[in-house]
Amino acid sequence: MPSRYVIAFLLFLMEPALCPAQYQMRSGMGLLGGPQAAAWRSEAVNYLPVAGAVVGAYTPLRIGGHWELQPELLLSLGGASQDPSDRERSVMRTVHAALPMTLKYFPGAGFNLQLGVQGGYLVWAQSDGIDIRPLLNPVDLGASVGVGVATYEGLDFALRYTQGLSNTLLDDDRLYPVSRHLRLTVGKRFMEFKYRRLRRR
Repeated sequence: MPSRYVIAFLLFLMEPALCPAQYQMRSGMGLLGGPQAAAWRSEAVNYLPVAGAVVGAYTPLRIGGHWELQPELLLSLGGASQDPSDRERSVMRTVHAALPMTLKYFPGAGFNLQLGVQGGYLVWAQSDGIDIRPLLNPVDLGASVGVGVATYEGLDFALRYTQGLSNTLLDDDRLYPVSRHLRLTVGKRFMEFKYRRLRRR
């Protein structure tokens, strides 16, 4: 993802924090999606990023005056590529069923800071038309950090980086690659939860 686009989006996310408009936090459910840049990181091998995407559902839950807890259920298209000098570029594609859990802090307006964890289960993987699932770890664990903005109309914008914490390869004690994702998503809350106050008799 070009750095100028990332900087422009960060400036867009910071705008609500600088304006006087107020955002009313509301729990709900919605759908989100967007592009992501995916790669593996290893001290022994140079992996290159590939373009991917995510799509799924999310449930932002208000847990305090400035806090939301947001579980998500996503399909994540990722992978990595290698570009050895002695042969053609090899591209690995993966699809995970991902379960991110993100804690969001709202310092003001709709701007928010994000910190979370993510677990993923491998459902599909190919490299040059060959099934490589037997070579990969079926479980992918990671931690994430990001920024976002929520609007009064129920839109959620987020830029999030996820760093893998588990080896992506099975039976490997030499390369130890881990996954990395830089994700830009837009979500829409289609359902809002309403809370009723209990009256004391």
